[in-house]
Amino acid sequence: MEAKAKELYEKVLTLDLGGRTGSYYDEELKANVPYVEGAEFALGQAAAFGRKPDPAPLRAFIKNHPTSKLIKNAYSYLGNYYGRMASKEDAAAFFKEYTAKFPEDKRALSAYIERIIKDKDPVDKGIALAEKLKELTGYPRNPDYQEALASLYTLRDDAAKADEEYGKDFADDYVTTAVFALNGYANFWIEQGRNLDSAEEMADIMAAALGAKKDSPAYMCGQVAGLYTKLKKSEKALAIYGPEFAKKCRDDQSALASYASFWNRQGTNLESALGAAQRSVELTSDYYNNFALAQILFKLKNYPDALKAAEKAVELVKPMAAKYEGFPIQQYENLVKQIKEAMAK
Repeated sequence: MEAKAKELYEKVLTLDLGGRTGSYYDEELKANVPYVEGAEFALGQAAAFGRKPDPAPLRAFIKNHPTSKLIKNAYSYLGNYYGRMASKEDAAAFFKEYTAKFPEDKRALSAYIERIIKDKDPVDKGIALAEKLKELTGYPRNPDYQEALASLYTLRDDAAKADEEYGKDFADDYVTTAVFALNGYANFWIEQGRNLDSAEEMADIMAAALGAKKDSPAYMCGQVAGLYTKLKKSEKALAIYGPEFAKKCRDDQSALASYASFWNRQGTNLESALGAAQRSVELTSDYYNNFALAQILFKLKNYPDALKAAEKAVELVKPMAAKYEGFPIQQYENLVKQIKEAMAK
């Protein structure tokens, strides 16, 4: 098949008369490419990746068609050859040419960096290129590029910089970014009411990632539990954001407050939410925590204690209302009213 393809491409070259016989539309490039250029490029690509790799045909293509829409691809394929098989000197000359022609192309920079790592020289040049690549990539950081940058700093015996670029902080940030992306995906399809199996699968992946971390952020666990509750998978929600979670966060007031508020909104797991809310008030007795405690006690029909907590919340929120015009105090006063009405009945 390869021999037949070569034969037909070569036949195109004899028929084309300098590209005047027509062109084809390249879907990837979104451009028209003369048949002769397409044939020459295909032959050059085949030669560069053949049993005995030869870069000469692609080099000739670049020389013969300097304005071709396929030029960048030609350099990219040659980058693979010079990155792996050429001598150090030939590789250095090629990549200098490649990156000069496409100074903002991430593939060009990455290929050059990989070759420098392979040769272990010139390390400072590699670091400069890798830092530029990082700047071009922005956020989220590309793990392959960060690994390369860490490798270069390791070659320079700078362990601290290697850790800074590709250590625990990088891994934590990467997990956080992935969790947010998957959370957005799952929420989208839950709202659409479609692809729910996929949404649940993504929630499972998020739960596994967070469960494997000793210090997973509380709000992320709450996000995943929120997905599970929307999917009516309460057991899974409790597994990642249930009593065991509250026990682990016993001295984290913010985490306990969020946990209590979450389950209060769901109207389930209220006994555990009550314990978290009580502990949260012990740690910080502000209007928010007392209000959450009052709501949970109200749902559990413990009206006397609910009233105490609700009145305490109103007492604590009044200075905020006096300080900030339009501060929403009515919901706090309404809860007191609702509890009193329930007690009267």
